[in-house]
Amino acid sequence: MFELTGKRMIFLFTVVFPLLFLVAAVVLGSGICIVLPLTIWIGIAIIMMYLPTTSKE
Repeated sequence: MFELTGKRMIFLFTVVFPLLFLVAAVVLGSGICIVLPLTIWIGIAIIMMYLPTTSKE
């Protein structure tokens, strides 16, 4: 059914959970000190996921 393999787990921990935390922070009305780090975390995670990987031959 739904297995948490390597790529799915990385995506879950780097994008999905921070997005849920960001939505909760916005809904609950937290300050910029919470929203800004979450936004930066999501941005860095997305950039790192799309960087090309090097392979040794």
